[in-house]
Amino acid sequence: MSGPITAGYFLVHGTLALAARALAECRAIKGEYREVLARVRAREESLAGQRVQQQAARLERIAALHRDGAREAARLARLSALATGLGLPAARAVVAPAPTADDATMRAWLDALRAAAHEVEAALDQRNDAAARDARAALAAGDKPASLDDVLSTYARERASAGLDPAQAERLRSTAARILSRVQANTDATLPAALAALARQIVMAPSVERAEALATELRALVQRTNDAETARARDATAARALLDALAEDAPTGLVAALERVAARVAPLDDALRHDAQALIEAAAADRERAEQAAAAYVLEQSLRDLGYEVEDIESTLFADGGTVNFRRAGWDRYFVRLRVAPRERTVNFNVVRAKGDEESDARRQLDALAEDRWCAEFPALLRTLEARGLVLDVTRRLEAGEVPVQVVDPATVPPIPSDERPTEADATRRQQAR
Repeated sequence: MSGPITAGYFLVHGTLALAARALAECRAIKGEYREVLARVRAREESLAGQRVQQQAARLERIAALHRDGAREAARLARLSALATGLGLPAARAVVAPAPTADDATMRAWLDALRAAAHEVEAALDQRNDAAARDARAALAAGDKPASLDDVLSTYARERASAGLDPAQAERLRSTAARILSRVQANTDATLPAALAALARQIVMAPSVERAEALATELRALVQRTNDAETARARDATAARALLDALAEDAPTGLVAALERVAARVAPLDDALRHDAQALIEAAAADRERAEQAAAAYVLEQSLRDLGYEVEDIESTLFADGGTVNFRRAGWDRYFVRLRVAPRERTVNFNVVRAKGDEESDARRQLDALAEDRWCAEFPALLRTLEARGLVLDVTRRLEAGEVPVQVVDPATVPPIPSDERPTEADATRRQQAR
């Protein structure tokens, strides 16, 4: 048996919105809810999958442009150093764009790097000697960056061609290789230009003492490089979380900036983080309002699906609070009154009776029967609402008859059809028949 019921409520993000869309579509096409829900869910999952794939493609494109640019810049620097060592003019300078540059700017930079490298290659080709040919071949362009061994071997050959002690070349090359092996980078990464320059100085060092001093500098630079890589990874993780939390209609400029961070080509500065967080908080408030409206719609349609007659429910029910009255045909003057208190996040259910009959023992017995009837039906409503994202957790439940059924002004409940308005005699006869 059940008298007044109090329950806390929880709005399940995602499930509630999905159920509301499915119910609206059911209403429009008069379809069966389970079938429509499956279609809506499949459609939403497909769209979500497409968004994930599109973002992944954008991140890969950004990262690829920067990888290609870094590789070409490093190759140009090595070609330029080689040309200078052979007495040829150095490569013309190509200024790197900021990490926040757009794709068009990055492509223009990449084209400029390749053009400058081509000029140096042409000059090396004109030398047409063994040293130039070997170095040119080792630094040839390709789909992947030159390996560390290739780069260091080039420096060793350069040392020999510069007339430095060739006996030290392998030892110095091994020292540089051992230190550079500690660099934390993926297999597609290009050796940063600063590290490559120091490695070259080690291999080209005129003495062991000078090489050891440079090796100390290289170790410190490797540590700073690794620290920077760790920071990029941390920023990328944070940027991905922010991207996931942003609304679909977030400003494209902000999204593009976060995607560059997620692709590990730009840092996550405080201003960008603040702007993204502000939008996320605003979107959360919008989402909460949308969920509240969805909850009101789901509640109304669920009551109708279970066969109840229910007055139209305002979309603001779970935002501003209020009451809803519902009943089944044949319930005489009885209703269930539902009251939502958003501040406390509670829902109360009470069986009420529209005033009309004199109080009597027969009427009070009918009151208890009405409460028992609602007790039997309440679990079905709980299950239906939970499946649709409106979860109720019963915290207080009185037994039928513990408190009298509330008698309310008929003006506060929907009108009862005239053919359902019983007389006291009808009530007495029904009770006697039981």
